[in-house]
Amino acid sequence: MKYFYHLIICLLPAVSFGQLILGGNNPQDIVTQVLSGSGVNISNITYTGSSEAISYFSANTQNMSFHSGLLITTGYRNLAMGPNNDSKSRIDNGYPGSILVDGLASSQSHNAAILAFDLIPSGDTLKIRYIFGSEEYPEYVGNSYTDVFAIFMEGPGIPGSQNIAKLPNGDPITVNKVNNGNPGGTGSGIPACAATNPQYFVDNGNGNQAPYNSSNTYLQFDGLTVPLTAKRAVIPGQTYHIIIVIAEGGDGIFDSGAFIEEGGITASTGENNLNNFVNVIYNPMDQQATVKITEYQGSLTYSVIDLSGKTMTQSKITETTTIDLSNYTSGMYLIRITGSNGQIIKKVIR
Repeated sequence: MKYFYHLIICLLPAVSFGQLILGGNNPQDIVTQVLSGSGVNISNITYTGSSEAISYFSANTQNMSFHSGLLITTGYRNLAMGPNNDSKSRIDNGYPGSILVDGLASSQSHNAAILAFDLIPSGDTLKIRYIFGSEEYPEYVGNSYTDVFAIFMEGPGIPGSQNIAKLPNGDPITVNKVNNGNPGGTGSGIPACAATNPQYFVDNGNGNQAPYNSSNTYLQFDGLTVPLTAKRAVIPGQTYHIIIVIAEGGDGIFDSGAFIEEGGITASTGENNLNNFVNVIYNPMDQQATVKITEYQGSLTYSVIDLSGKTMTQSKITETTTIDLSNYTSGMYLIRITGSNGQIIKKVIR
């Protein structure tokens, strides 16, 4: 099916300026024939936004590892093409924002592109792979408003509508939550600030730096995230509604975009066991147990239990949680991790 869509792309008008090639912009075709991977049945596809803000892409670029898929932007799709030789690449396409992301953007949003569809999974774990990029880096990091990307999900087992596009620590995908800081003195009027979650950020120049501004193997966006995965436990055979939104916060000036990988919407079985994304590592030298989460899951808690069954302590888990056992008496303890999809127990000797 992928080869069939590549043939369609060849027949459609395509614009190429080097290593990022943009083709058809029919959302129905792109979602069903390109994004849909194993274990999902997608239907009822709708798109709201500028027709110039969405596109099929194929790529062989630096700093953006996806080779093909869907590009969805807050402005004009062609502005994503490199080289990165403009520090203020932008277009206000005049479309309204979305109330879905106003809170995440910390202001009224603008230029929203919204892709929605129904999905029936055959597995118990839904995944959507994406990369977010923006021209707001680094000048507008720390601004009172911020561009945002979100994937909302509704359906059985999900209270209300939940955003599943998050970092492992639960932070949403915005310019202010994934960055390498702001050096200040850029002319934006935004003061210098420290980096936030820099381990998920990829620098792509500022529009004036070599080699980014001289090679079309680089995108125009000044910064990107590493490949990220939105993940949620689902009930096989049930219908879920997915809403993918990208929007600008506060104004409609500097463009942002999201790349969703070809075949990157999948549903598989057997991945919801906590053992697949939660690790408990105990260091007997300092009596510290570290709980590490490889993929974000909401409502995880830990408990430390002695051999009599008494709960010594209990708390919520963050991205990396440290449990101090140094004040406990010698003996064996159980560290129990509990979530909506089960629990795991680690034995430690104090």
